[in-house]
Amino acid sequence: MGFPYGADEDAAYLTTWLELHKLKGINRLAQLSNIIDNKFNAKIDLEKIRSSSSIDLQNISLLMKGPGLFDYFYQKTKKNHCLKVVLENCIDPIFVIPLAQRLAEKLDFISARWLSGKSKKIGMNIVKNKVEVGELDDDISMLGKQVILHFVKNNETSQIEKLKLCKIEYEINESTKQKNLEESLNPNVDDWNIVSNLACRTFVSISEESRKKGAGGGDDND
Repeated sequence: MGFPYGADEDAAYLTTWLELHKLKGINRLAQLSNIIDNKFNAKIDLEKIRSSSSIDLQNISLLMKGPGLFDYFYQKTKKNHCLKVVLENCIDPIFVIPLAQRLAEKLDFISARWLSGKSKKIGMNIVKNKVEVGELDDDISMLGKQVILHFVKNNETSQIEKLKLCKIEYEINESTKQKNLEESLNPNVDDWNIVSNLACRTFVSISEESRKKGAGGGDDND
């Protein structure tokens, strides 16, 4: 799909994490495939985002820009102990969950809020590596394709503003991971076929020459 080495692994991790936790990672990738296929763009203008609390993603997937942005958010929070930022024109806010969860061991608190496709307010709290995602109960207005993020580090408890979830739809912690693993590896057939067809691009024909160049698993388990 045009993702360079490293970025492809990040995108695979985010997709797999959602699938594992019953958040339809394969479905999300299948839906995005035509938009992101061979259009990789992870460029981030650091000078521009340093001077603003709002970042315009320009409808580019978080599978591309998310890992770099969240590395920057971590460094900024580590320095200042607290960070609030707004993502504009975010087409796939669901990927915020695994991106934030990956930082959970380094930070004391992370929250995010966005609108679902049905204009329902969705909120996420992460405290001590425990993730809660659900419907929000407040009167704060938001725009479509907007994500509001809040990061806290170094026990700045006075800065922690947990979102009020009136209905928790997903709760993810250490005790739920194995149960989810046992139940989640059954993606929709149509979505899986789309992703499988993309994977077929990496295959080479069987020949003596391709074997000599390392094609095929051989004794490896890749």
